[in-house]
Amino acid sequence: MRLIGMMVGGTPPGDGEEENVFSRARGPSASERRTRKALLLGLVLLLLGGVWLYLQGGENRALNALSPAQRASLFQETRESFRELCMGDAGTSRFPKRCAQMAGFLTRFTECDEACRQEIAPALQRAVR
Repeated sequence: MRLIGMMVGGTPPGDGEEENVFSRARGPSASERRTRKALLLGLVLLLLGGVWLYLQGGENRALNALSPAQRASLFQETRESFRELCMGDAGTSRFPKRCAQMAGFLTRFTECDEACRQEIAPALQRAVR
């Protein structure tokens, strides 16, 4: 009898208290939406962090990809440019940002020994201030 009642538009079997599987589906609750948004935001931030870390290592990867002769030549050219632009009377006061960038670049070279680091230290210290 109940089956016939359902066919003609009656209520499904049961006491009517439980959720009707044939009714229109309800959307996610507010807490479910917040959880989904937080999860999506977390994934986006994780992706952006990964891209940022990858890009930060790009200069080092490029330096490591150079042949030893190319690397030594680039180091010498950069060090000479640093000396011309950033040392002496002009010092790091005229071009503080550029000198700090060059000094930071020189620190990435294994060829930059203790004497090199002492030479570029003033430019690096000015960059911190």
